Amino acid sequence: MGWRAPILASLATAILLAGGGSLLFQDNISKFLMKPRAPIQIAPTPAPPDYSDPSNWLYWPVNEPPRTADVFYVHSTTYYSGDFWNAPLDDEGAAEVLARVAAPNEAGPFRQVGRVFAPRYRQATKATRFTHKYDGRAARALAFDDVSQAFAMFLKERDDGRPIVLVGYGQGAVHVMGLLRAYFDGGAASDDEDADLRRFLAAAYVIDAPAPRALFETLSTPLPVCDGKRAFRCVVAYSHFTPAFQKEAALARARAIHWAEDMSLVSLAAPSLACVNPISWRTDGAPASPEDHVGAASATGLGADADPPAVARAVGAQCVDGVLMVDPPRQKYLRRARWFLEKWRAQPFNLFYHDLAENAALRSAALSVKLREEAQTLKPIDDAVDISVSPIKKVPNNGG
Repeated sequence: MGWRAPILASLATAILLAGGGSLLFQDNISKFLMKPRAPIQIAPTPAPPDYSDPSNWLYWPVNEPPRTADVFYVHSTTYYSGDFWNAPLDDEGAAEVLARVAAPNEAGPFRQVGRVFAPRYRQATKATRFTHKYDGRAARALAFDDVSQAFAMFLKERDDGRPIVLVGYGQGAVHVMGLLRAYFDGGAASDDEDADLRRFLAAAYVIDAPAPRALFETLSTPLPVCDGKRAFRCVVAYSHFTPAFQKEAALARARAIHWAEDMSLVSLAAPSLACVNPISWRTDGAPASPEDHVGAASATGLGADADPPAVARAVGAQCVDGVLMVDPPRQKYLRRARWFLEKWRAQPFNLFYHDLAENAALRSAALSVKLREEAQTLKPIDDAVDISVSPIKKVPNNGG
């Protein structure tokens, strides 16, 4: 037994060191496992979607009753494989996570305010979150091409008189920012169409992706960040972290992807980020109390029309240097996983589910009132018309 003890001790030490190293370098290991081996130039590209085919839509309303707004929702990343830079539309694993986890928690808050249109698209693999190099940017650009085509189809189908609500989470939030650049300020649409779309924008919800103020400020007509719960024609943006994720919050502050005027994706270092507190709906950086938190929810596995119970007063939150720092919720099922791939996957809850539902209804209703007022107001005359002086000639009074 004497010779076995040192061997067992060495083996135990090796296991501990390996385990400790795995935890220490878990992000690097995760990135390695998810990153495709072939450069995107020679990697296979999945077949593109045909958005006239309903199977290429997660949600496409049919015979739904009219509501206050029409909602265009772009989901977060649900493809974690390294097989492709962009997910095939028929990838079963990505589709299952989307239907069971991502969509119920992300689109769910907006289903009561409007008909939800949600395209499937060739999403960039999760590995692109960690790189701003060419491969990552090209994969996201290809994904945006799909989203843009789907949005064009949405514009043909939407009710012309109703407000538009844009919703994007994670990668989907990056694509929503691209839609703001392309469709609400030149690019894919004419100036007149852009101005008309801007009139109907209740809000763009850009969630859990760093949102550079530079993008909104460099539109031909700057798009404001929403400040106040009833503001409309503006952007709601936040990336949220609990104190356990200080490293991830720092990375969000350090780098962001930005859609330039030519619709190319560029990387920004230390950008000024937009942050709207989803409890107070203010941008002033003041802390919001849990007493004002309407409610978190977990809608995972529930049907599209489910209304999950609210976990009210679960968290407080504060915008700090462009990111939303959130109190750790007491409920374990509302906490993000901390280890390996799990912390980067679609989360099975939404900390601001009922806050978002209430807010989208307020903004859409406020815009609806404004649109009715504008419809009753005559447009101003563009050019004045000069009327020449005409002499007055009296009509003879033959009757005396």
